[in-house]
Amino acid sequence: MILKYYNFVSNLDRDLEIELWRETNAVEMKGAGRYGVCAPLSVRGLYPHIITDTPGLGLIERAKTYIKSNGGSENYLEFFHDMQKRVCALNGTTQEIRKPELKDIRDALNADRVMMALVSTIIFEEEDEDIPHWIVITGEDNGILTVNNPIDEDQSKAHRPIHFEDLYTNAERYQEITLISVGTKAISNELVPEPPLSDKYLEYVR
Repeated sequence: MILKYYNFVSNLDRDLEIELWRETNAVEMKGAGRYGVCAPLSVRGLYPHIITDTPGLGLIERAKTYIKSNGGSENYLEFFHDMQKRVCALNGTTQEIRKPELKDIRDALNADRVMMALVSTIIFEEEDEDIPHWIVITGEDNGILTVNNPIDEDQSKAHRPIHFEDLYTNAERYQEITLISVGTKAISNELVPEPPLSDKYLEYVR
């Protein structure tokens, strides 16, 4: 959707959707952390900017419990997290380590940057599961955000209001509060730090 918004692709078809899904996912988990969201955008010429309250693994740390209970590898999860972070670092993604604020959303929207937020699905009234989920913020008025929820099947709910404070729902459980803005120009800020490249073959990353 973001690539289409900035006319970086002429046709947003199923092939591209699957390829982007493959690139964003951290292999061991059915979902994406903040660097997984940014990596495929940065390699295609866009400039993501991350504002997060944690320099650590955040959501990926929480995912370890799920991975372990399903017979997956925590070390694989961290490996792919670091590789996605490297992609971001090498392709111009910037970040700030601090708690996101309402002003960040206003500034991004005013600069015609697409703004995404990590939330819990539980903030939507029809949802009864607490699942980490990325949404797009399309507008703001006095602290009321208009958001697009990609999993909405009912198009009448495609753009709905939530409160800014909803972004903090279950933040303690997810171990991070994160906003990501994306634009065609880089933001003057620190680049994502580049993790060292593992010198081990993947089968030995345990």
